[in-house]
Amino acid sequence: MTVAIACIGAAHMDHKASADQAVRLGTSNPVTMTRTLGGVARNVAECLARLDGRVSLVSIVGRDGDGDRVITETGRCGVDMGLCDRSEHHHTACYTALLDHRGELVVALADMAIYDEMTPDRIAALLPALADHPVWFLDTNFPAPTLRFLLENRPAGVSLLAVDAVSVPKAAKLAGLLDRIVLLFGNRDVIGFLAQRDVRSPLDVCEAANSLLRRGVAAVVVSQGADGSFLASDGTYDFFPAMPARVRDVTGAGDALIAGMLYGQATDRPMAEAMMLGLADAALAVESAETVNPSLNADLLLQRAGILSLA
Repeated sequence: MTVAIACIGAAHMDHKASADQAVRLGTSNPVTMTRTLGGVARNVAECLARLDGRVSLVSIVGRDGDGDRVITETGRCGVDMGLCDRSEHHHTACYTALLDHRGELVVALADMAIYDEMTPDRIAALLPALADHPVWFLDTNFPAPTLRFLLENRPAGVSLLAVDAVSVPKAAKLAGLLDRIVLLFGNRDVIGFLAQRDVRSPLDVCEAANSLLRRGVAAVVVSQGADGSFLASDGTYDFFPAMPARVRDVTGAGDALIAGMLYGQATDRPMAEAMMLGLADAALAVESAETVNPSLNADLLLQRAGILSLA
């Protein structure tokens, strides 16, 4: 994959507590703790690097051991970390997830204050380097003015700008900017919030996605976990079931879906095929204890998706 991709947003540590049995609130639960690299943009960047992508990560970490680990290990996966900054004021961000005995998320806690340092002025200095990347992927962890700056100052050479809205509170940062987004990712709650609709039924999903298309987004992906995803674009308007998988840990599945779709778009595949690649990457992700499956590669992804290589 020769297209250069810039992933802009969160890069931090994931702390995962996996319960040994059904979680009981209000009391102590026996768990197994693990610490892995995380952050939406970082996870997507690692996936794309494992798929032979030319990927740069724009983020910020602290001058601490966790920051060293994020930069060293992400760079070892093949991601260019030259655009990742270090903070003098905050520790590296962290995300803490409690998973039940089936690997499903119970609750998550996010310590993300460091990302407030990524102001428009700080990003402006990176624009010349970012202009050399025809594909941009943004998550919504940076401040609202910074996201607006990026979306309003996209260089002419950036042909694909994809955004993961992440959560309802963070999706609010995209107000007034939807018409600048080519490919938008979000779960039902997020898409419903952006479309100003209550999303409960499959018909609600269709109507909410269609509303966002009318407001200028070129394509919308609604992730539905074990129920698969919905894709609304000029060429495809359909539900896609999740691929069978032996679930070990759901953390990172949504990020893998994004990476698989971006890989499909960057290799000039139709949107429906890109969706199949995203679902295949998500299936591979949930089968691994790591946030990004360390076995991921382009041949494995194409095989899992049932797609023949163009090579």
